[in-house]
Amino acid sequence: MVDTGNIFRVRCVDNTLQRDMLTVGQIYEVTKVHEKDDYYELSGLGRFSRSRFEIVEPASADDDDVGEDEKK
Repeated sequence: MVDTGNIFRVRCVDNTLQRDMLTVGQIYEVTKVHEKDDYYELSGLGRFSRSRFEIVEPASADDDDVGEDEKK
């Protein structure tokens, strides 16, 4: 179960009929979870079915830097 009081991130795994709004593989911030209706409210984008996403564990700031160093 996700703590609905906190903003968390999800990765899009299905953008069927929403290609103009969502990109598969893109990570989005969830600002509100609607358990009853089974959807996430994404920051600045609106509401989408939870089945379109997988939860991404929060990464530490150090993890982001490592990815950039490996590309150089």
